[in-house]
Amino acid sequence: MLSVYSDGENAVRTSDDVSVFYRTEGEGATTLLFVHGWGGSGSGAAWDPLLRLLNHGDLRLVSMDLRGHGRSEHTESGFTTERFAADILEVADRVGADRFVLVAYSMSGRWSQWLSLSCPDRVIGQVLIAPVAAVALPMPEQVVDDWIARVRTRKTYHDFESQFTKMRLGENELDECYSAVQSTPEYSLRETLRMCGEEGFEDRLAEAHVPTVVIAGMHDPLMTPDYLRREIVQRVPGARMALLDCGHNLPLEMPIAVAAVIEAFVAGLAGDSMRHR
Repeated sequence: MLSVYSDGENAVRTSDDVSVFYRTEGEGATTLLFVHGWGGSGSGAAWDPLLRLLNHGDLRLVSMDLRGHGRSEHTESGFTTERFAADILEVADRVGADRFVLVAYSMSGRWSQWLSLSCPDRVIGQVLIAPVAAVALPMPEQVVDDWIARVRTRKTYHDFESQFTKMRLGENELDECYSAVQSTPEYSLRETLRMCGEEGFEDRLAEAHVPTVVIAGMHDPLMTPDYLRREIVQRVPGARMALLDCGHNLPLEMPIAVAAVIEAFVAGLAGDSMRHR
């Protein structure tokens, strides 16, 4: 089937022959590459409240669908941290971003940390939003089964998502998240949870020299501030944390505040570059 792309939409054929979708907005000199969380996508509208606040002349915004998600190919191959990181790099290569800032939400925080360690010459900074840490985070099979069951219908999904936010999101926002998870095959949902439980690489984080900000929700029951402070902020040299009065879904709960943190972080990167010339 031929894919139909609108302005700013495209796909890259990866080195292992998988189609990975991405979209771009803006034409600024600094590229921000957004990578979604569990069951999400970059092709839907869940990132849009945040992207609208950031879409100005200084930035270029790139959001992608991980393999097996959204409008990317629904393959069952390549579900490893190394391959996901390679996909991110290949999207960056396609848009001509030799260096870029990673903005990674939830589970993709793990792939971002891996990439910042393996390719520090490419990643000029990372914004980790309610991120999964580099430590192994295994989930019992019965919990995985429960999560899969609860995202199958609109009603159960709305209730499932709402347990992780401080205040219930609007129906339209919940519907957009539900639409994204409905476009994700069960195989992808299961495999990405499995990937988060793989052997950790937290002992390597002391080698990380990529500027890092962790944006955490004060009321996040999944990735609590204490957990993120212990497992990421205290391990990554120079990392800092921004605490917001919300739960896990920060991009939809507090997009204005998240955008402000991102803009301040990117401005700081530019300032550091000027000082070191």
